[in-house]
Amino acid sequence: MGRLTLAVRLKAELNRDAEQVIRIRITKDRTTSFWALSMALSEKHFNEKGTKDLSNWVRKSYADYKLYNQRIRDAYVKAEQAAEYFEKRDREYTATDVRNYLELGGFPDKLLPFFLSHLTARRQAAGDDLGKLETANVYESTLKVLRTYTREVFHEAPGVSNEELDAKHWMLGKLSKKDILNLKAWLETKYATNSVNTYLTKLRHVLYQAAEAGLVSYEKFPMRGVNGGSTRKKVDRLREEEMNQLAFDPADKKHSGGRKAITGTEHARPLALAMYLCHGARLGDAVLWRIENYSIEGEQHRLRYTTSKSKKSMSVLLDEQAVDLFKPYLYQQNGKRKPGNAFLFPYVPDDFDDLPTPDQYIHLRRAKLRARQQIIRLGERIGLTKRITPHVMRHSFADMMRRSGVLLETRQEALGHSDIKTTRDYEEQFDQEAVDAVSSLYSQKRKKTGG
Repeated sequence: MGRLTLAVRLKAELNRDAEQVIRIRITKDRTTSFWALSMALSEKHFNEKGTKDLSNWVRKSYADYKLYNQRIRDAYVKAEQAAEYFEKRDREYTATDVRNYLELGGFPDKLLPFFLSHLTARRQAAGDDLGKLETANVYESTLKVLRTYTREVFHEAPGVSNEELDAKHWMLGKLSKKDILNLKAWLETKYATNSVNTYLTKLRHVLYQAAEAGLVSYEKFPMRGVNGGSTRKKVDRLREEEMNQLAFDPADKKHSGGRKAITGTEHARPLALAMYLCHGARLGDAVLWRIENYSIEGEQHRLRYTTSKSKKSMSVLLDEQAVDLFKPYLYQQNGKRKPGNAFLFPYVPDDFDDLPTPDQYIHLRRAKLRARQQIIRLGERIGLTKRITPHVMRHSFADMMRRSGVLLETRQEALGHSDIKTTRDYEEQFDQEAVDAVSSLYSQKRKKTGG
C-alpha cells in the first residue's frame, strides 16, 4: 500500500465572492481527493509552501491570518489522525475513504447515524447518475423505516427529532441477531414480502460497511443466517399469438373528458412493442432513448445505447417490424429528421437535459409510472387475459429466446445481464411447466403400452 500524503491547496474555481476555497489535498496510490474547509480567500493571500510546523499557509497581509492558519492547522492534524486510524486498521483504503471519514467527523457509533452517513456518501458518489440516485432513494426509504420502527418499539414521543432518536438507540457494537429478528418480525407485519427483503438487504449492506470500519464484529455479525424470505414474483409471458394481439388488435376507446394526458396513450403500444423487439429493454432505458441512438449502417438499422442499470453497451439489430415502428418517431412533421438529442418517445420533457439532477430524477420517475399505467390499460383495452406491464415485455422476450433454443450465455448478453445468475432466475418460474411436460410424457407412454 502506498503512503498517504497531505497538502493544503486552493480550489481552482472561484466562488461567488471571487475567492477560492481552502482544501486539504489527500493523495494515496496516485489518486487524489480533497477535503474542503469552510474558508476561502484570494490567491494573493495564500502561501502554497506553508507547513504545519510554521502554520504559515495564509500570509500576514490577510487580516485574519492567525485565525485562518490555526483553523487550517487543526484540520491538518485531524487529517493526519484519520490517516493514522486507517493505517492501524491494516486494510486497504483510499484517499476518498479518508476524506469521507473527515467530512463525517469520524464514524458514528450508533446504527442510525452510521446509516445516514452511508446514505450521504452514496448520494455524493452518485453525482448526476440517475440510476445511482434511484438506489440511494431506496436506502433513504430503508432509513425512514428503521426510524419508524425505533420510534414504535421504544415508545418515543412524536416531538423527538430524528437527531435525538439517532443519538439514543441501537449501538453498532451491541447490535445482536435478536435485534434483527425482532425488526424482521415487525417488518413482516407492516410490509409485503419483497419490501421486507429489500429493507433487510440494504441494512445488511450498511452493516457490512460498519464491519469494515471495525464497528461491528464479523464473528458475531448480527445478520448472519437472517434471510428476507423474498419470493420472486411470477411474471406473465406473452406468447406469439398474444404478441400479435398486442401489436394489431384495436383498443376500446378510452373515456374522453378531463384534461389532456401529458403523454398521449397512443404511444403506449409502440413503446411496449419496442421494448420487446429491442431485446427486452428496460422501461427506464426506453423512455430515455434518443434519435442519436438510432443509426443506419449500410442496410442495417441499429439501436445503440448504454443500459442505466448495468452500464452495458447494447447494439440491437432492428428487424423490419422494429424499423417501421420507429420510423414515425424519427422525423418531424415537416419531414426533417429530429435533432440527435431529441427523445424517441415523448415521455420526458424536451428541456430534460437543462434540469438539475434532482428534477431529472423526478421527471424520469413520473415518466416511468405514466408509461407503466398506460401499458397496463392498453392490455385491458385490447382484451388480453394476462395483465401486462413493461417488465412483462422483457420476460416475454427472454421466454421467446429460451423456447427458440438460444444458448444461456447468448440470452444473458442479449438481455444485458451482468450476472448469468440473473438470466437463470428469469427461468425459475418454468420449473412447474417442465414437471407438467414430464407428466404429459408419462401419460402418453401409458396410453401406448396400454398400462
